[in-house]
Amino acid sequence: MGIDSRMSFLIGKHVILKVLEESDINESQWLGWFNDAERCTFNQHHYWPNNYEAQKQILQNAVSATKIQLGILDIQKDDSNICGVISLSNINLIHGSAEIGIMMDSETSKKPELFYESWKLILIHGFQELRLHKIYGGAMREEIYYSIERIFNFEKEGLLKEEVFKNGKYKNVIRFAVFADTVKYPEL
Repeated sequence: MGIDSRMSFLIGKHVILKVLEESDINESQWLGWFNDAERCTFNQHHYWPNNYEAQKQILQNAVSATKIQLGILDIQKDDSNICGVISLSNINLIHGSAEIGIMMDSETSKKPELFYESWKLILIHGFQELRLHKIYGGAMREEIYYSIERIFNFEKEGLLKEEVFKNGKYKNVIRFAVFADTVKYPEL
């Protein structure tokens, strides 16, 4: 794999979570994911067009005191193009909480081992390295929530009614969370 090992941040059996670089904008499909209406059906993107300058701004904000955003590399591929991004955002070290989010290309979303291992690695980092107490997220699709609940032991915290306007309709969002003392890490 043609990745600079200095940019590898978290390494699993199926994925490498790497520090994002400007080359990721140019060489992967990352820029176009946010312009793809179908890919963004169940997330809060695709309201405004994305261009190179906007993506560079996202890249500049990828790591801060309140956010970690990493590129996902499929170890089985022979290239260094990211196939997704995963993040912990709204990191609050006083309250010990952060929000998890992920976006993957359509090919990768058909490989559950990449999705789950990316979650596993970022959860381990959040709970063990950052010493977080709670990691939370949200989903418009129930099947996403049920999968995360079953695999990592997330708990449903509530339903945010008509929280997101998407595709001409207001959509509900399932809010879920997992805690440092209740999280499960599956063998993949």
